[in-house]
Amino acid sequence: MKKDELVTALAEASGETKASVTAVLGAMAGVSESALKDGKAVTLPGIGKIEASERAAREVRNPQTGEKKMAEAHTAPKFKFSTTFKAAIKG
Repeated sequence: MKKDELVTALAEASGETKASVTAVLGAMAGVSESALKDGKAVTLPGIGKIEASERAAREVRNPQTGEKKMAEAHTAPKFKFSTTFKAAIKG
């Protein structure tokens, strides 16, 4: 589903205008980014949770050249689906 299809479906399901749905979706990335930088998780009710996960430094290998080097420790986003969402998709 592409963005315009998502906006249309959400507008029809919620009774909101496409413009307001587009504005909310546009703001969601910025709000989520700010929350994760502050160490907070973002919960999407009925869908799941976005969290910031600490990744340790580790050795990585370039598959084309075989060259090994160290990847620095960093923070990465991680998404965890809710059990009810997984069960609904599973059938």
